Amino acid sequence: MPRVAWLLLLGVLSACSPEDPDTLRLLVASSAIEPARKIAAQYQQQSGIPVLVIAASSGALVRQVENGLRGDVVLLASPDWMQRLESHSPIASETRRVSFGNRLVIATRWQTESSRTISLEGDPPEGRWVIGIPSSVPVGKHAKAALQALGWWEQVKTRSVMAADARAACAHVRSGSVDLGLLWASDARGHCQVLAEIPEQISGPITYPAACISNRAGSRELLAWLCDSPIWIEAGFIPHIEKKEDR
Repeated sequence: MPRVAWLLLLGVLSACSPEDPDTLRLLVASSAIEPARKIAAQYQQQSGIPVLVIAASSGALVRQVENGLRGDVVLLASPDWMQRLESHSPIASETRRVSFGNRLVIATRWQTESSRTISLEGDPPEGRWVIGIPSSVPVGKHAKAALQALGWWEQVKTRSVMAADARAACAHVRSGSVDLGLLWASDARGHCQVLAEIPEQISGPITYPAACISNRAGSRELLAWLCDSPIWIEAGFIPHIEKKEDR
């Protein structure tokens, strides 16, 4: 798979080319892009330090860092991928924080007059599904775990599209190219019809760890802005009380 082609390079301000050497690079899981852009813009306005937001699946971001992608602050949708990043960047372990999480839902294309729901009992609903690639996309990993717990995996995987990241999975559902998708609740909110919410005991806990991966000026302040912002809850993420096992 192409490497940098996976990344959405999004400047929070009108970034000049070539990039300002003082620019901080914020690497975020694709499902966090919109809130992250707002927070980065707020931080830039307050600090005067330019911020470039780079978004992709958590697995793609970590692999890019391992292959030389420069970053200063990272926000992932997976403790497992953060743990792998810590082995590459010791500062990540020192600065790691977990402030919020997400929920897994089954969703379909938005239907303004529909109140349809589905049961998690019995066989899976018919139709074509989309899930994230389980090996690299956290929403796909949790989707596979949930489908296995429900006894649906073998039936659903043969009629599923595998999406490269969480936002791509949501786009499939929104376009109607699939009938059903396992999405993050924050992505589905306001864009898709939620048919069922997967309980945490089925999906597993879903948290978004963040950390610094450089000691450049402003990186720790940007991390604090990122983790302490109320924008996450406003965007449909859920609060998380940090525990010792999160680190």
